[in-house]
Amino acid sequence: MINQPEFDVFLAHNSEDKPQVRAIAQKLRQRGLNPWLDEEQIRPGRSFQDEIQQVIPKVKSAAIFIGLKGLGKWQMMELRSFTSLLVEANIPVIPVLLPGVNKIPEDLRFFSELNWAISY
Repeated sequence: MINQPEFDVFLAHNSEDKPQVRAIAQKLRQRGLNPWLDEEQIRPGRSFQDEIQQVIPKVKSAAIFIGLKGLGKWQMMELRSFTSLLVEANIPVIPVLLPGVNKIPEDLRFFSELNWAISY
């Protein structure tokens, strides 16, 4: 089908949280979901910015991981893109609190309006 989403969920994360996000990606696969994780999908020699821009419209949802180090610079750009898609195309954006984070940070007030998940 044309414009059929290729991935169930885009995993937007700070590179500091990569090991935890890898483990979550594996658990999602075990449950039959197809997550998009940058290190698995971006081929060597490709521009990660271009690849991310191309995949954002091809996902069914986005998980925005919030770890102890907060959001990464590129993750913030991804968040902005997915916020627009949330409004324009009703794409679910799911804040995921990683271990050690107990609430949505004050500087992400937008997220307080969304249902969020906690990763254990």
